[in-house]
Amino acid sequence: MKAIKVGSAYQVATLAILMAMQLLLGSFLSIQFLTAKITFSFIVTAFMARLYPPKVTAGVTALSYLIGMLLFPKFAFFFGFVITAALTGYTFGICFYQKTITWRRIAIAAFVINFGWNLFLNSTWLHMMYGIAWSGLFDTRVPQEIVYFGIYVVLIKICFTAIPIERLQRSRLD
Repeated sequence: MKAIKVGSAYQVATLAILMAMQLLLGSFLSIQFLTAKITFSFIVTAFMARLYPPKVTAGVTALSYLIGMLLFPKFAFFFGFVITAALTGYTFGICFYQKTITWRRIAIAAFVINFGWNLFLNSTWLHMMYGIAWSGLFDTRVPQEIVYFGIYVVLIKICFTAIPIERLQRSRLD
């Protein structure tokens, strides 16, 4: 696979569009509760991870989250959630960038993100911010993350199957 020059106009424009989509899905088309946020911005992050290396995906995802929080805050800002966003992008990048997309790869990425970053790491941030007891956090968040795990796996597979990302990837390199 031929690589695009870092900093090319095409790359910057594509990342800007993906970042705008993340902002739209993460800020406007989301539902925010005290201990949970329902959003579909993970789909855009997965596509970004398919097109760009893990570090780029992590950086753009973190920057997108930070801009979204600065422009459209829905709760108190805490930098730990920026770290979670970066780790999410990095995890997707490791699993999807220049790799064959399989159910197993998608499930591994979703498992690490849902149970590692969203459940344990975000619960740590919420505990630090609000002093919520661990039992209270886990009682509500474990069932939620089990459901999200299934949603992540199914929607990412459907989107990668329905949208010809490989064709877009090849056409941008020719």
